[in-house]
Amino acid sequence: MKNLFLLLFLAVFSSTVTANEEDYKLCTIGGYFSGTNDKFLSGLAAHIAEKKHVFGDPICDAAWANGYRVGEKLTKTGKIKDPSEREIIQQATAFSSKIYETISSRIKF
Repeated sequence: MKNLFLLLFLAVFSSTVTANEEDYKLCTIGGYFSGTNDKFLSGLAAHIAEKKHVFGDPICDAAWANGYRVGEKLTKTGKIKDPSEREIIQQATAFSSKIYETISSRIKF
């Protein structure tokens, strides 16, 4: 009986988790931009994460909080010491570049 419950639990849990690491990067990136008070990029990352059905789940919430901490720290101190913080900033910079390149290539004045 115990094994049946465990198998049932694993089957239900594994079928509901469809997000991948890339989806959760959006949460970290959104949190970073939220921490830097960039409402446009933060909102955009949140919107994409919501469309991928990860926004608001516990993993996304933790990633968002971590990204927020890094963005807020960089805004206040201008310094980054930890390599993981540097990686978050690089991801956020790549996201921002991709967004602005896409926008500028589609808008003709």
